[in-house]
Amino acid sequence: MDTVQKEKNIALIKDVLRNYLLEKGFRNTPERYTILEEIYNMDHHFNVDDLYLLMMQKKYHVSKATIYNTIEIFLDAGLIRKHQFGEKTLTSSSYEKSYFDKQHDHLVIYKKDSDKEIEEIIEFCDPRIQGIKEAIEEAFGVRIDSHSLYFYGTKND
Repeated sequence: MDTVQKEKNIALIKDVLRNYLLEKGFRNTPERYTILEEIYNMDHHFNVDDLYLLMMQKKYHVSKATIYNTIEIFLDAGLIRKHQFGEKTLTSSSYEKSYFDKQHDHLVIYKKDSDKEIEEIIEFCDPRIQGIKEAIEEAFGVRIDSHSLYFYGTKND
């Protein structure tokens, strides 16, 4: 993506956040916009610790509590998506930006001979899944807004 488009996207998501904060009566703080921009400059999944370290490395003075609270706001605003990739603890949530991303699924590959230690996460989009979604919508008379699909495994030798 070119720089001009990236700047337009950042401006758009900041507007989405601004409108959300206004609608919910939350404070409009510069820290929230800085955190949002850092997330949207990432090209990978992240956890709160990753984001906190990044903010510290860039000399932004935000507490981990601020990041946790901000993450909850972004989730509710539809700006990020939360994942549980089967990490060893239930508090090991991963996140990714979601506002511009198309629906996709995940293949979680564990390291061999490990206790669910993740080696790699592959994002993929298979049109057959869209067909399954449409069949479910028709069978149950519903409209599916989103879905979450994870495959877990290890690499073959």
